[in-house]
Amino acid sequence: MKRFIIAFIAAYVFIFVWGWLLNGVVFKDIYAQTPNLWRSQSEMMSLFHWIIIGQALIVFAFVMIYASGFAGGGVIAGIQLGILLEIAAVGMRMGFYAVQPFPGKLIVYGSVGGLIEMIIVGAIVGAIYKPASARTQ
Repeated sequence: MKRFIIAFIAAYVFIFVWGWLLNGVVFKDIYAQTPNLWRSQSEMMSLFHWIIIGQALIVFAFVMIYASGFAGGGVIAGIQLGILLEIAAVGMRMGFYAVQPFPGKLIVYGSVGGLIEMIIVGAIVGAIYKPASARTQ
Protein backbone atom coordinates (compact mmCIF):
# COMPACT_ATOMS: atom_id res chain seq x y z
CA MET A 1 0.00 0.00 0.00
CA LYS A 2 2.90 2.33 0.80
CA ARG A 3 4.36 1.97 -2.73
CA PHE A 4 0.92 2.60 -4.21
CA ILE A 5 0.54 5.87 -2.29
CA ILE A 6 4.08 7.03 -3.08
CA ALA A 7 3.66 6.13 -6.78
CA PHE A 8 0.29 7.90 -6.86
CA ILE A 9 1.66 11.08 -5.28
CA ALA A 10 4.80 11.18 -7.44
CA ALA A 11 2.88 10.54 -10.68
CA TYR A 12 0.16 13.02 -9.71
CA VAL A 13 2.65 15.80 -9.01
CA PHE A 14 4.30 15.16 -12.37
CA ILE A 15 0.99 15.09 -14.30
CA PHE A 16 -0.16 18.29 -12.60
CA VAL A 17 3.04 20.18 -13.42
CA TRP A 18 3.25 18.69 -16.95
CA GLY A 19 -0.40 19.63 -17.61
CA TRP A 20 0.23 23.20 -16.54
CA LEU A 21 3.42 23.42 -18.62
CA LEU A 22 1.86 21.91 -21.73
CA ASN A 23 -1.56 23.55 -21.61
CA GLY A 24 -0.77 26.75 -19.75
CA VAL A 25 2.50 27.60 -21.47
CA VAL A 26 3.35 25.57 -24.61
CA PHE A 27 -0.15 25.34 -26.15
CA LYS A 28 -1.39 28.71 -24.90
CA ASP A 29 -1.17 30.35 -28.34
CA ILE A 30 -2.91 27.42 -30.04
CA TYR A 31 -5.79 27.63 -27.58
CA ALA A 32 -5.98 31.39 -28.15
CA GLN A 33 -6.68 30.78 -31.85
CA THR A 34 -10.00 29.08 -30.99
CA PRO A 35 -11.53 31.01 -28.07
CA ASN A 36 -15.04 29.92 -29.04
CA LEU A 37 -14.14 26.31 -28.09
CA TRP A 38 -13.10 27.06 -24.51
CA ARG A 39 -14.58 28.43 -21.32
CA SER A 40 -13.47 31.86 -20.14
CA GLN A 41 -10.46 31.96 -17.82
CA SER A 42 -12.63 32.85 -14.82
CA GLU A 43 -15.09 30.06 -15.59
CA MET A 44 -12.23 27.55 -15.98
CA MET A 45 -10.81 28.61 -12.63
CA SER A 46 -14.20 28.15 -10.97
CA LEU A 47 -14.21 24.56 -12.29
CA PHE A 48 -10.53 23.87 -11.59
CA HIS A 49 -11.40 21.24 -9.00
CA TRP A 50 -12.67 19.03 -11.86
CA ILE A 51 -9.20 19.15 -13.41
CA ILE A 52 -7.68 18.09 -10.09
CA ILE A 53 -10.18 15.25 -9.69
CA GLY A 54 -9.79 14.16 -13.31
CA GLN A 55 -6.01 14.03 -13.08
CA ALA A 56 -6.26 12.11 -9.81
CA LEU A 57 -8.54 9.53 -11.48
CA ILE A 58 -6.11 9.12 -14.38
CA VAL A 59 -3.19 8.55 -12.01
CA PHE A 60 -5.23 6.26 -9.77
CA ALA A 61 -6.22 4.10 -12.75
CA PHE A 62 -2.64 4.06 -14.07
CA VAL A 63 -1.16 2.95 -10.76
CA MET A 64 -3.94 0.38 -10.19
CA ILE A 65 -3.42 -1.15 -13.65
CA TYR A 66 0.34 -1.16 -13.15
CA ALA A 67 0.09 -2.73 -9.68
CA SER A 68 -2.34 -5.41 -10.84
CA GLY A 69 -0.49 -6.69 -13.86
CA PHE A 70 2.74 -4.88 -14.68
CA ALA A 71 4.46 -4.50 -11.30
CA GLY A 72 7.02 -7.23 -11.85
CA GLY A 73 8.48 -5.49 -14.88
CA GLY A 74 9.87 -2.33 -13.33
CA VAL A 75 10.48 0.82 -15.33
CA ILE A 76 10.23 -0.87 -18.75
CA ALA A 77 6.80 -2.31 -17.89
CA GLY A 78 5.69 1.13 -16.68
CA ILE A 79 6.80 2.71 -19.93
CA GLN A 80 5.02 -0.01 -21.92
CA LEU A 81 1.81 0.60 -19.97
CA GLY A 82 2.16 4.34 -20.54
CA ILE A 83 2.53 3.83 -24.29
CA LEU A 84 -0.48 1.49 -24.42
CA LEU A 85 -2.70 3.88 -22.49
CA GLU A 86 -1.58 6.80 -24.64
CA ILE A 87 -2.45 4.86 -27.80
CA ALA A 88 -5.98 4.62 -26.40
CA ALA A 89 -5.95 8.36 -25.65
CA VAL A 90 -4.81 9.15 -29.21
CA GLY A 91 -7.78 7.15 -30.48
CA MET A 92 -10.08 9.22 -28.28
CA ARG A 93 -8.52 12.46 -29.54
CA MET A 94 -9.13 11.33 -33.13
CA GLY A 95 -12.78 10.82 -32.28
CA PHE A 96 -12.98 14.29 -30.73
CA TYR A 97 -11.32 15.77 -33.81
CA ALA A 98 -13.94 14.16 -36.04
CA VAL A 99 -16.87 15.71 -34.15
CA GLN A 100 -15.47 18.95 -32.73
CA PRO A 101 -13.66 21.75 -34.55
CA PHE A 102 -10.33 21.33 -32.79
CA PRO A 103 -7.28 22.49 -34.76
CA GLY A 104 -5.47 19.43 -36.14
CA LYS A 105 -2.15 20.63 -34.76
CA LEU A 106 -3.65 20.66 -31.26
CA ILE A 107 -4.56 16.99 -31.68
CA VAL A 108 -1.07 16.15 -32.96
CA TYR A 109 0.79 18.23 -30.36
CA GLY A 110 -1.48 16.95 -27.60
CA SER A 111 -0.82 13.38 -28.67
CA VAL A 112 2.96 13.90 -28.72
CA GLY A 113 2.79 15.65 -25.35
CA GLY A 114 0.57 12.88 -24.00
CA LEU A 115 3.01 10.22 -25.18
CA ILE A 116 5.90 11.97 -23.43
CA GLU A 117 3.73 12.39 -20.32
CA MET A 118 2.67 8.75 -20.16
CA ILE A 119 6.22 7.47 -20.78
CA ILE A 120 7.47 9.57 -17.87
CA VAL A 121 4.54 8.57 -15.65
CA GLY A 122 5.25 4.94 -16.48
CA ALA A 123 8.92 5.37 -15.63
CA ILE A 124 8.04 7.05 -12.32
CA VAL A 125 5.54 4.38 -11.30
CA GLY A 126 7.81 1.59 -12.54
CA ALA A 127 10.76 2.92 -10.59
CA ILE A 128 8.72 3.08 -7.39
CA TYR A 129 7.16 -0.34 -8.01
CA LYS A 130 10.39 -2.03 -9.08
CA PRO A 131 10.43 -5.79 -8.37
CA ALA A 132 11.14 -6.83 -4.79
CA SER A 133 14.49 -8.42 -5.70
CA ALA A 134 15.71 -5.11 -7.16
CA ARG A 135 14.58 -3.21 -4.04
CA THR A 136 16.50 -5.47 -1.63
CA GLN A 137 19.80 -5.51 -3.48
